[in-house]
Amino acid sequence: MAAARSSKKLHALLVGIDRYRRPVPPLYGCVHDIEVFADYLRRRGGGDGNGDVGGGPSLRVLTDAQATRDAVIAGFREHLGRAREGDVALFYYAGHGSQEQAPPEFWHLEPDRLDETLVCYDSRDEGQFDLADKELAKLIDEVSARGAHVVVILDCCHSGSGTRNLDLQPTAVRRSPTDLRPRPLDSFLVGPGDVERLAATRSLAESPTSWPVGRHILLAACRDEEEAAEHRVDGRSRGAFSYFLGRALESATGPLTYRDLFSRTAALLRA
Repeated sequence: MAAARSSKKLHALLVGIDRYRRPVPPLYGCVHDIEVFADYLRRRGGGDGNGDVGGGPSLRVLTDAQATRDAVIAGFREHLGRAREGDVALFYYAGHGSQEQAPPEFWHLEPDRLDETLVCYDSRDEGQFDLADKELAKLIDEVSARGAHVVVILDCCHSGSGTRNLDLQPTAVRRSPTDLRPRPLDSFLVGPGDVERLAATRSLAESPTSWPVGRHILLAACRDEEEAAEHRVDGRSRGAFSYFLGRALESATGPLTYRDLFSRTAALLRA
């Protein structure tokens, strides 16, 4: 990547959820993944973490009960929405991924009639729902429309050995059961018109069900039909993808392209 100009700012929204409300099963390494990554950004960017000292990163960290659906949406619009031309807007999510029934208006885009989703802390409460892929696409589109460079990192299921102390037996899978509740169309951040517009921005080379869309770079733990696992690393649970992504970043001795970063992370995972 090219050297950053001095006026460029990093705005990051980091979300990690371990302690979900019932009936969503708990996870064990998501909050730690986010804490480790936030520390990395502070060390690399300098400053105090709020973007006001020394040009450091502007971070908003939401963990467990803080990471409600409304709070995540507000994090995009109020925090990442501050990013302007030349800035970087980074969204990192570690938690459960899932699926939900798509309304009939979206069936032509979803052959299996299911939306991929991120499970927020209160997603499965009565009257609440997950953050659907199409809603995430709209939020990304809103941020990128201001000229920001958007990066999305998803360590969860349905998103798209490095050490002797890594336990290769998964301790948890970052997938919550499919939400089978019918979801009314008016509960989405997007309507059919928005979805058609966003879908039309996709490359012809992409899958018909490739979400989210909008101008962004996506680094994902797995493909939309795969699962992301947690493992024990040095006595603590970590997302396998987050752990090796961090290893690849920490070991870099010079500038990295996103392709290089992803290739190094994937090689460590395969090993």
